[in-house]
Amino acid sequence: MSSRQVMINIEGLSKSFGKIQALDNLNLDIKKGELLGIIGPNGAGKTTAIRIACCILQPDQGDIRVDGYSIHHDPLKIKSIIGYLPEEPNLYERFKARDLLKYFAELYGVPTADINPRIDELLELVGMTHRAEDRINTFSKGLRQRMGIARALVHDPDVIIFDEPTMGLDPATSQKIRNFIHQLKGDKTMILCTHYMDEADQLCDRVALLDQGRIRDIGTPDYLKSKIHGDVILQIQVQDPQQSDQDAITALPSVEGLEVVGGKYHISLKSREEISPVIDVLGRRVISVNTKEPTLDDVFISTVED
Repeated sequence: MSSRQVMINIEGLSKSFGKIQALDNLNLDIKKGELLGIIGPNGAGKTTAIRIACCILQPDQGDIRVDGYSIHHDPLKIKSIIGYLPEEPNLYERFKARDLLKYFAELYGVPTADINPRIDELLELVGMTHRAEDRINTFSKGLRQRMGIARALVHDPDVIIFDEPTMGLDPATSQKIRNFIHQLKGDKTMILCTHYMDEADQLCDRVALLDQGRIRDIGTPDYLKSKIHGDVILQIQVQDPQQSDQDAITALPSVEGLEVVGGKYHISLKSREEISPVIDVLGRRVISVNTKEPTLDDVFISTVED
């Protein structure tokens, strides 16, 4: 990864909306061929950063360079090399699927001889060949997302940005969308904004955790999960939780961290052999006990709540 050239350089990016600071001196490099995930709470600045990168918004300060081109000086060039799938793709509903793709291909200046072969290729990629002559207004949300992906790819962009591509979709359709994204890995430079931590874990080369307009942490999914102390997370629900419980648990030498999440104790341990001493401390007030390996959800919770 380190040997790849930088495809997207975000430097000193700031943006406010009135008194709300959406981005605060954001700095980030994305390598060519990398799939970078961006996760964070609502209002963290994810969509603002994306819209600036796509030359839809102007920043108050800073710059984004895409393949060396600046958003301030080369917006048309940047738009020609970026494909963007917003959370709600704005598709012209009266168009048939094939006609919609043809319209955008012509808009982006795809050579006339290449348009029909490109459309056929994209319809096959997103599994929509059988609906090529159907109007967009007859499509479900999942089919519209597939068409949104095809539209974003119609000009064969070097960079693709996905903003919550599986939000609100059923599990089967969500997996199809993830499969499409996975097929593009390595060939394209991609940014994936998502609230689904398992999606980021499954797809991304690196994940950036954005909070209050700044990157709080960044690295591979495995690296971020390794920063959650311990190899096992013990989840314990107790009757009548007390501060003395937390004091007693954190005093145990085997305990590497404790958080209270949703009324449950989340306790990081070095190994499963250390579970019994924790339960002994809480005694008969224990209602339920579960164990799990660290996930990006744990990274998200521990970082955002710091």
